[in-house]
Amino acid sequence: MRITGILLSIFALSGCDMLFPMTATKICEEHSEFCDDLNPDGWCLAEKSRIIKHRYAYQQSPSELLDYYLLEDFEKYKVCINKAAQIEHIVQVEKQTKRRQAAVSAERELNRLIRKTRNSKEPHLLLYHWSRFGKQDALTHFLALEKQGKLNTASLQLGLASYYVKFDLEKAKGALYKALSLYTEDQDIDTNIFVSLSTINLKQENYPEAYIWAYLAHEFKVENISLTDIRNALPASSDITSLEDKAEQYKEEIDDRVFSL
Repeated sequence: MRITGILLSIFALSGCDMLFPMTATKICEEHSEFCDDLNPDGWCLAEKSRIIKHRYAYQQSPSELLDYYLLEDFEKYKVCINKAAQIEHIVQVEKQTKRRQAAVSAERELNRLIRKTRNSKEPHLLLYHWSRFGKQDALTHFLALEKQGKLNTASLQLGLASYYVKFDLEKAKGALYKALSLYTEDQDIDTNIFVSLSTINLKQENYPEAYIWAYLAHEFKVENISLTDIRNALPASSDITSLEDKAEQYKEEIDDRVFSL
């Protein structure tokens, strides 16, 4: 289902950036072990930086949440470095060789982290193992945490929505609304949430709400959103101005991180 794919991609992209007292370069100077298995050239700088900083943070204070961040980091790094490894470097063959070595190391480290965390009860890791590998026991534990009210981050609610969207669209919408209410000022709103809410409402033939969320997506500069198609599906009695005013109110609340529905 297309909506499920959107929601899982949101989950994959919703890791939290952490604040660090040291730059990646400085960490490498003082702790080369965090950097030696990564490519030394200019490819995949953002992905490398996150890995290095999260490795450093883990050394300072180990946690299962940091294991989860590193899983996300290595997934993204693996995609990037695999592409870089396929690029022929005629002048400096050594650089291409090191990229290939880094790609092998990334695969090995990702598999190590997957094995390490497969029995974890940390909610982000439970969601990871269910969404990536379909582990039903991980899903069972994850849903138990929902009942206990312990899924109180935007990314966890997005993962919950990806579960409910398959069979309970109202619960999926509720999880998406809660996700929007949980964003903090230092987190970027994932605008695909608006696309998912519009799509769900379209499936429910709730065209006014579908228009509101499509309008919000348009206001947040999401591409390939057709307001005209949804507007044409609205009942003849619909007050377009009123719907757009409501969308603007939502936008203000979301921008101010005080959204509640």
